[in-house]
Amino acid sequence: MATKTPASPRKKRGTRRSGKYVAKVDTSQARSNIEVLRMCLQELGWKECISGCAIDSDIYWHSAVFQEGNRNFGFSSARVNKFPGMCDLLRKTSLTRSLNVMRTLFPEEFDFYPKTWFLPEQNEQFQKYASSMHDEDRRRKRPLTTFIVKPSDGSQGEGIYLIRDPARYNATNRPHVVQKYIDRPLLIDGLKFDIRIYVLIFNLDPLEIFLYNEGLVRFATVNYQPPSATNLHQTFMHLTNYSLNKRSANYKHASDEDQINASKRKLTLVWSQLSQQFSSNEVERAKLLIEEMINKTILAILPELRIEYVSELPLTRKQNRCFQIIGFDIILTDQLKPILLEVNANPSLRIDFDHENEAGKFISQPSPIDEEIKKPLVLETLKFVMLRRNQLEPSIEIIASEDQNIVQNQVEEHNEAESKNADKIHKETQSKSMLKNATLMKKVEPNLTDTEEESQDSTEDTISEAVSVDKFINTITANKSVIQSPMSRILKATHTPIVTSVKSLKMIYPTTSPNKYENMLLLEKIAFIYIELVIRRGYKTMTNRQFRHFASISGVIDSSITIPSVDMLYAQIFYKWKSFVVKPSTTGLHFPAFIEALFLLAQRKYSSSGTLLSSVIELTESCVRQLNICVEV
Repeated sequence: MATKTPASPRKKRGTRRSGKYVAKVDTSQARSNIEVLRMCLQELGWKECISGCAIDSDIYWHSAVFQEGNRNFGFSSARVNKFPGMCDLLRKTSLTRSLNVMRTLFPEEFDFYPKTWFLPEQNEQFQKYASSMHDEDRRRKRPLTTFIVKPSDGSQGEGIYLIRDPARYNATNRPHVVQKYIDRPLLIDGLKFDIRIYVLIFNLDPLEIFLYNEGLVRFATVNYQPPSATNLHQTFMHLTNYSLNKRSANYKHASDEDQINASKRKLTLVWSQLSQQFSSNEVERAKLLIEEMINKTILAILPELRIEYVSELPLTRKQNRCFQIIGFDIILTDQLKPILLEVNANPSLRIDFDHENEAGKFISQPSPIDEEIKKPLVLETLKFVMLRRNQLEPSIEIIASEDQNIVQNQVEEHNEAESKNADKIHKETQSKSMLKNATLMKKVEPNLTDTEEESQDSTEDTISEAVSVDKFINTITANKSVIQSPMSRILKATHTPIVTSVKSLKMIYPTTSPNKYENMLLLEKIAFIYIELVIRRGYKTMTNRQFRHFASISGVIDSSITIPSVDMLYAQIFYKWKSFVVKPSTTGLHFPAFIEALFLLAQRKYSSSGTLLSSVIELTESCVRQLNICVEV
């Protein structure tokens, strides 16, 4: 396996041209993004590193995922245009789970996403729902409800089809989602369309979200008709994906960026067209709902995004080493209500298209509308990254230097411990942790009887505990300020950004109403619990012992909820998720599984609270208080 090259913060970045600092951007992993990226760098006069470079760049631009190539960003203060784990978090199944959790707690706030089932996992529930809906349809003498099936890992419209009868679902080894089809979409000139909105997640700590002021609208190429038995197969009518419709004989390429009849149009042009159908207040309300949808969706994935981040990069600094442009695909109903279709972790930044010539060969041609939309997006993002970086450069260099020393110590400890078996590592680390925190834990952890200890051991024999030798236990936790900072930053309601907007990028989070999304930070607190109990101790997933410890410090254990019952719940959730989580190399509860277990414990412990939300708040606050006691004493 190739050794990862440290990106040292001590090395000089960029170059100086006539006394002026010239930023340096590594494009060795840019691939399909290279054309638009290179145009922007040339316009800015910045230096491009094409094949990787020993000198650390200011920005690393990747086309797909955070970890591309062999560079170790744990040593670097450079910024990368991808967040760790973002691709997985935005797959259709993962995104749906995150949104479903939030909808369970805040049903009225998350009604912008269609009702969705996972297949084959929830095939039985889907069949029952479809049967019930169709019975209702027949009673009301209306067309049968239609559903749309999508591969979880699909893109560009591949593998999508419409069904009415659940028996028509084509079961494969590939996971799918199935949703209620939006059968009353808003039309322009009789055609269905969807909107690609570009969003920049600029920081995690504190969270900063920017909305690009231009977007791309993709049109179907056959006039829309409500779904029926005779037209379910007509993809050019029901699907708006460019990759599908470009094959249609009716597809119209834009000869210039303002062509009003093209199959691909600028969002500002479409808003102008819609202003002729709706009042200005209705159009502005739709725009506001889209902004709220974006913020709520990102808040739904944010807890796992933080966990992925701290699992990949040092815990000693703010989570601002990454940024990412993501694409929201949205459809409008005939009442101008925005509905979220999906979120793309890697929206296409191509500024050309493939055209078939007279000889039947496909050749690449420039796309004026794509360049008009995507070039300013990339250009302003690059400028903003360097603007913010220059404002924070001194502190970045100091922190990065400290990071390097800490990580080097971790590497030395890792090499020494690598030859030991997992059980021995785990026992030694548990012993160190117990010695260090024994006095503190007495305040929050109840005494266990000998019988309960035997129950712990027997359960752990059944459920294997995950030990991650590439994470380094208890190295960072000795620094109190470091431990205290994550929760205080997570719960910080407001902050004063250095820059709130840059030309075409508008900050939409944080908002001018600091309390607007405050309740939705509940999952952030749960992520803090998971990070403190799992990630900071060098694990990738929650072991049975850690789950039992969580139950103890949260005050859940009593006469009705015993240690054995907590162990049983852990085992049930573990085996349930093991059957469909695509990470077989690790054992233990991943964060979504921990959320499910926490919800069940909250309902049992606080059954009189009235709502699930109230129960979860009580349990979470109890645990957070105890964790803060352990840290601050």
